[in-house]
Amino acid sequence: YVDLIVKPAAIPLPRLPVVPQTLPELPTLPPPPAQTRQRELSLKLDQQSSQLRVGESTEVECYSSDSSYTDVVWERADGTPLPPHIQQIGNRLIISHVSASDAGNYVCKCKTDVGELYTTSYELGIEEWPHEWKRPKLVHADVGSSAKLNCDAEIPGSYRWSRQYGQMQAERELFNEQLELHNVQANDAGTYICTSSTPDGQSIDYPTILVVTGAIPQFHQEPISYMSFPTLPESVLKFNFDITFRPEQGNGLLLFNGQKRGSGDYISLSLNDRYPEFRFDFDGKPMIVRAERPVSLNEWHTVRVNRFRRDGYMQVDEQHPVAFPTLAQVSLLDLIEDLYIGGVPNWEMLPHDAIDEQVGFVGCISRLTLQGTIVELMKEAKLKEGITACRPCQKNPCENGGICLESQTEMAYTCICQQGWTGHNCGVEGTQCTPGICGSGRCENTEMGMECLCPLNKTGDRCQYIEHLNENSLAFKLNSYAAYPTPRASKLNVKFKVRPNSLQDAILLYAAESKLPSGDFIAVLLHDKHVELVINTGARLNPVLVRSQNPLPVNKWTEIEVSRRFGEGILRVGNEPEQRAKSTKSARMLYLKTPLYVGGFDHENIKLNRDVNVTRGFDGCISGLFEGQRQIHLIADIQDAANIQNCGEINEIDQNETFDNYEHEANKPQPATGSQPEVQMEKAHQQMDACASDPCENGGSCSLLEGMAICECPFGFAGKHCEEHITFEYDANFHGNGYLEVNRDQFNTEIEQKYSFAALVFSTTDPNGLLLWWGQKKNEEYTGQDFMALAIVDGTVEFSFRLNGEETVIRNPDKRIDDGSRHIVLIKRTDNTAILELDHLLDAGETRPTGKDKMSLPGHVFIGGAPDVAKFTGGRYNKNFNGCVRVVEGDARGIIQLGTAVVSGQNVDTCPQADDVPIGTEPPVV
Repeated sequence: YVDLIVKPAAIPLPRLPVVPQTLPELPTLPPPPAQTRQRELSLKLDQQSSQLRVGESTEVECYSSDSSYTDVVWERADGTPLPPHIQQIGNRLIISHVSASDAGNYVCKCKTDVGELYTTSYELGIEEWPHEWKRPKLVHADVGSSAKLNCDAEIPGSYRWSRQYGQMQAERELFNEQLELHNVQANDAGTYICTSSTPDGQSIDYPTILVVTGAIPQFHQEPISYMSFPTLPESVLKFNFDITFRPEQGNGLLLFNGQKRGSGDYISLSLNDRYPEFRFDFDGKPMIVRAERPVSLNEWHTVRVNRFRRDGYMQVDEQHPVAFPTLAQVSLLDLIEDLYIGGVPNWEMLPHDAIDEQVGFVGCISRLTLQGTIVELMKEAKLKEGITACRPCQKNPCENGGICLESQTEMAYTCICQQGWTGHNCGVEGTQCTPGICGSGRCENTEMGMECLCPLNKTGDRCQYIEHLNENSLAFKLNSYAAYPTPRASKLNVKFKVRPNSLQDAILLYAAESKLPSGDFIAVLLHDKHVELVINTGARLNPVLVRSQNPLPVNKWTEIEVSRRFGEGILRVGNEPEQRAKSTKSARMLYLKTPLYVGGFDHENIKLNRDVNVTRGFDGCISGLFEGQRQIHLIADIQDAANIQNCGEINEIDQNETFDNYEHEANKPQPATGSQPEVQMEKAHQQMDACASDPCENGGSCSLLEGMAICECPFGFAGKHCEEHITFEYDANFHGNGYLEVNRDQFNTEIEQKYSFAALVFSTTDPNGLLLWWGQKKNEEYTGQDFMALAIVDGTVEFSFRLNGEETVIRNPDKRIDDGSRHIVLIKRTDNTAILELDHLLDAGETRPTGKDKMSLPGHVFIGGAPDVAKFTGGRYNKNFNGCVRVVEGDARGIIQLGTAVVSGQNVDTCPQADDVPIGTEPPVV
C-alpha cells in the first residue's frame, strides 16, 4: 500500500509506514487529493476507433489525463459480457480474431476515490467481405531492429494497415503508405496487409510477409554462453516452467534459479549423459528427478516441470512423467537471484548439488515458458553472453514454396504456405485461410486444409447460411463447441443431457486451469462407448477416472451428472448407480480458469491436457445444462461458439432414460417397521437423548436446541454431523455462530506493538457482527486489556481500540456495507492514532495520550467472531459475523493462507463461488 498521510482537524497523525505487499493483491490506493484542489480528470484512448476485417486483431489502451488513476474497467456499451477473445489486461483491451458480432462501442470507465465516474468510448467497426488480394512480397529484418513495410499500391489513395494473424505492435501509425515496426521479435513475423482504397471506391489488399531472423538463440560455450531473466515469479508453493531445446552435447546446464550465491533454495534443470535431470532444494532438502529415457542429440525436445505444494513432476516430450520424491511437509521455495538459461556467469553461483558437471548447454533454445507465460527470449533477457543465431529455417523445411518463419515454438519455426497448400510444412494440398474467406466466421488452418468456424446463427462451409437456433437444445459436429462461464470449482456440479448420433470417442465437457496442455482440469468424455469423468489437480501424475457401467445408448436422450466433493469424482449416467473414484493422496483444491467447453473445444486457443486422450468433438445433441441448481441458458449464456446447429426438435426426455426415477424411488416414504405407539415412543426417546448417540463426527461437540442435536464443527469440518472435510485456502464463510483463531505471527510477531495493521475483503447482508478482535488470549475474560476490534454495527463499519485504559471508536456512518457486495477494509494504528479505510474512503481518530505508545496484544487474532463473544469482548459485541471473508491480510506475511495459519476455529466453511474474488495471479500449471 502507498503511504497515507491523513490530517483531520486537531488530530495530528504521524506518517504511517509502508505495508509490504505480496500477491495476491488488494487494490492499491493513490493518495487522496487536497481538499482545496479540484482535479480536472479525463480518460483518454490511444485510438478512438478501429476498422478491422473479420479475423484481425488489435488492442486499445485507456489512461487518465493526469496518470493518477490507473484502475479502469472495460465494458461493452450494450452491457453484454466481453467474449473470451476480447479481454482486459491491465488498462488495455485486447481484441483477438474479431467476428462480425464484435462490432460496436466499448466503454472504458474509471472511478476516483471521491466517487466521481469518468468514461470514454471506443468504436470497433468490422468489414466482412474480402478485397482483391495481390501477390505478397517479402521483407527481412534482424531481431531487435526496425522494419519498414511499404504498401506499393498501384493507384494512390487512402491506406490502412492490418495484420492477418497476431497482434499489431502498439502505437503504430496505420494510415500511412509505410508501416514502421520497432524492435521486431519472433512474434512480429507474419503477414501484414496494406488495404489501399481509391477515390472510386475500389479496395485492394497488398500483403507483405515480414521474416525476422536471429530470434532463436544458440549457445556455444566458447568460453561461456548464458541468458538471464528476472527470477521465477510467485513460486513459493506453486511453479511451472517448460523449455524447448535442441542439444548438440549430452551434458549441460539448461536452467537455474537460486536464492543466493552458492547456497540456499534453488531449482536446476540440466542434461547428464543426455538424461534430463531436475534438481531442487526447498528448505535444505536437495533432491533429484531424472527422466526415464535420454534425449536425442540434434533434435528438438521439450521438458516441462510443475510443482504444487508437496506434489510435482517432470515430463520430457511424450515420456511418462516422473514424480518428485514425496515431501513430508509443504516446503516454501524462496528464489531471489535472476533466472539463467544455457549457463551461468560463474559456477560459484551454484550450490554443490545443483548440477553433476559444471558445464553449460551447447545447442539452441527456442522457447521458455514461466508460470504459463511465454518469454520473448531476445527481448526480455536482462543479459546475453556468448549468444549467436540458431537459424532453424536455414534448411528451409517449408515445402512447395512455403515461407519459413523463426518462432518460439516446439519446432522453432512455422510456415506460411502458398495458395493451394497447407499443413505444418505446407506438404498437404488444400485451401488455406485468407481474409474474409469464412465471411463472418473465423478461419483455422489444419493439416488437411482450412476450416471455417462459424459464429452463432451461421452455418455452411463458408458460414454463408443463416441457422435458426433455440434454447432447448444444440447440435454439435466434430469441429463444434460452445463455451460458457467458468464452472464453480470448489463444489463442482454439472448436469446435462445428451443424444449421441454415434459413439465415436468425443469430448462432452472440458474446463481447465490453463489454456496450455496440462494442469488442473475436468473432462467428461465419450470413450470406448462409455461416459468417463476425468479430473486432475495439484500436479498429480494419475488423474481421477470415473467410468459408467454401460455403453451410452445411441439416438436416445440420457442425463449425465458429474460432481466433485473433497477430492472424490462422482458420475451419474441415466438410471445407473452412482460411480465414484478418489485419488490415493490427500484432496487438493481444483483450479479452473478457462470457460466451460461443451460438445468440443476451441482448437486455436485451448491445448487439451494430455490425460484427456480424446480430441474429437461430440456428434449429437445436448440440452438441459445445469451448474448446481442454476440453469445455464444454451443461447443467452454462451460466451463463444463455433459451428453450432439446430438439433431439429423440442427435446422431451423420457423420465425412464434418466436417473430422476432412481432418485424418486429413493425418496419414497418407507413403510413403518413397528406399530404407531412404538414409533412415537422411539421418537420421544430420540428427542430426550439426542446427543447420547454421539452424532457429531471428527471432534465436533453436540448441544441440544429445542430437543434437537446441533453439532459444533471444529476447523476443517462442516455438515450436519461434521462429516464433510473442508480444505481452506484464503477465504472463509461464517454463519453467525463461528470464528477463526489466526496465528498472531501472520500479523505481528511482537506482543508490545507500536504499529498494528490488518485488512479484510468481505461481504455480508447482516447489519451486525464482529469481524476481527485482537487482544487477550483465548478463554481469558476481558478485564480492561488493550485490544483492536473491527465490527459491523447497524450496517456500518466501526474500528475501536483501547490503549493503556483510553478507548476510541472510528466509524464511517455514510456508507452501509450490509448490501451483499464486496468491500475492502483496512485498519492501521501507530501510537495512539489510527486510520479506518473502507472502499477507498478514509476516517481517522485517536485516544487520549497517556505517555504509552505501545499496545499489548498477547493473543491470536480472531476473525469472524469469538467464543462466547459477549463475555470475550467485555460486552462490546454480542454477535458473530454472518457472511464471507474473502481475504485476510496481516503486516508480517501479507495475504494469509488460512489453511495453514489457523490455530482453532468453529462452524466455518468456504465461501460460495458466486462471491469469488481473484486473489492475485494464479499461474497455470504446466
